[in-house]
Amino acid sequence: MTKEFEIGIGLLKKVQGELEELLRTEDKLSARRLVNAIVNPITAAAYQIRVGEGPMKDELLGLLLRVVKDMRELSDINSLKEDVGKLLLLVAKSEQEALQRKEG
Repeated sequence: MTKEFEIGIGLLKKVQGELEELLRTEDKLSARRLVNAIVNPITAAAYQIRVGEGPMKDELLGLLLRVVKDMRELSDINSLKEDVGKLLLLVAKSEQEALQRKEG
């Protein structure tokens, strides 16, 4: 895993609490407030992962780009919440795979 990829994963972990809170959000106003607070770190994470190399890079990048697009448009909260849930699982899987590669 390259340093850039690690930075991208680190940025995602830094806003993990807000992402989890977004999963529980019911109204558009609350979602907009959360999105405004985390859209820049999420976009930066997508860039770092794009230029880096690491486990599940393509899956992470594709999902991140979709999340950023959904955050900017905020037209379908349920779709955004679904993608955020997938993103959180994929980040955990990617970290686990990186750890296994390091040990093996």
